[in-house]
Amino acid sequence: MMYKKDAPFSMVFPALIAIVLVVPFVMNFLAHAWLGEKRFPPLVMMKLPADSSIITLPQEIKQFKPFEVTLRLDTKALALRISDVVRKSLPGTELQNIHGEVFPEMRAGIMGDTFSIDPPEPQIQLFSGEKETHWSWIVTPEKEGHYALSLKLYLQTTETTREHPQIVDLAEIQLFVKKNSEAWMRTYGIWYAVPMALIAGWWWKKYRIKKRNRDF
Repeated sequence: MMYKKDAPFSMVFPALIAIVLVVPFVMNFLAHAWLGEKRFPPLVMMKLPADSSIITLPQEIKQFKPFEVTLRLDTKALALRISDVVRKSLPGTELQNIHGEVFPEMRAGIMGDTFSIDPPEPQIQLFSGEKETHWSWIVTPEKEGHYALSLKLYLQTTETTREHPQIVDLAEIQLFVKKNSEAWMRTYGIWYAVPMALIAGWWWKKYRIKKRNRDF
């Protein structure tokens, strides 16, 4: 009687564990595959008087797949435009609370939740013989879904110091991160593979013991 009760349990228990581990992932994958989400190419919304074409990024963003964001900016021309807007603004209506004359010397950085950004800190401006200044970042999305990146400028004005620049928003990038199942399995698949391997080994050991008992 004890043997008959133990045999079904040895078959059911591994199946229950497998269901607990695998089914949530499978259901989530199928839901996204069947229902999908509203997807759109990256949308750049400028917060300063500059054209969105100064920002370059791919049209498709995938989870765990690094992509490059580049910024090509004529800092001298932008500084002149901002200073002109600030001079013509009424008190209390200045552009992003900027006061005084803006100088061409700027730093740039990107911020965004659920993203790994390299380099993470604001980059200094590299001067060259070219008219534009070039910045670039490698960004890796860590989650799927709708998210935003914020491009910031660290301005030097007549009312700031080098240690305490004026931080302003240059642009906001709205983007949709597509699910990347292959990369997800490479990153997290081990957490499913190890328990499944342990369950398979346990079940095989129970099977061998039962077979040996039957032979005797």
